[in-house]
Order: sequence, then structure tokens, then C-alpha cells
Amino acid sequence: MNRYVVLVGIALAALASSGAAAQTAKDLVGTWTLVSADAFGSNPKGYLMFDASGRVSTVLMRSDLPKYASNNRNQGTAEENKATVQGMIAWFGTYSVNGTDLILHIEGSSFPNWNGSDQKRTNLSVTGDELRWTQPTPSMGGPPVVVVWKRAK
Repeated sequence: MNRYVVLVGIALAALASSGAAAQTAKDLVGTWTLVSADAFGSNPKGYLMFDASGRVSTVLMRSDLPKYASNNRNQGTAEENKATVQGMIAWFGTYSVNGTDLILHIEGSSFPNWNGSDQKRTNLSVTGDELRWTQPTPSMGGPPVVVVWKRAK
């Protein structure tokens, strides 16, 4: 076998095994916990779940959401409701991976403008137990943000 072909093959195998970038959707399968997402404060909370059949669901939230004085979510004040809406997002649907792009088909979301839409996350990478992507169009507006997850144990 040509020495060049062998070296290229070894380099590609090393890159694939390093987990530098998600190569397929199966790299994402499992449960992930939120590490960082600027819109959700310095200690965000959240889970992200990908299944092997192509389904995804997630919840992201601020850790400092205020409790409702009434102890009834249907009786929140305008300020309590605003803090909840601005401090969390949830969505579910299906997903696919195209190189380093994650394509999310949102079936339902707490941000109704995303319902039925395709959302793209770029710069997708899985390195060890870390999943990272860039959200180019945050639902709160502003510049692109990096979101980081760790695989749940």
C-alpha cells in the first residue's frame, strides 16, 4: 500500500477517534447537562436528550428564577411570568447532523415562533464528554452564542 495513503488513513482515524467533531448523529445520543449558555446566567440548569431514532428534547433555565408568591403557576404576577418566560426555554422535535451543523426541526417550543421551524446550530463538536455548538440566531436576539453541555453520567 502507498505510504501516503497509509499516513492519511492513520491521520483520519486519529481525528475521528479524538471526538474533535461530531461525525454522525449517533455521537450525540444520550443525555447532556447544561454547562454554559450566556442567556441563562452564570449557573444555568438544563437537560438535552437525543435518542437513536432522531428525537430531541431540551429545557434550559436560569438557576435564579424567582418563586411565585401565590405558589400557583396560573396565578403568577406579570413580573413573575415575565421572569419565567425570559429565564427559560424548552423545545422538542427531531434532529440530524450535517458535518459540523446540527439541524433541529422544532415540533414544539415554549418560544412559539420556533414551532414548525428548522433551527441550525453551527460549529458542532463532541470532545470526550463535552458537546459544544454555536447558536447563530438566539431567540432573545443579539450576537451568536456558544452553548456547552457535558454528558450526564
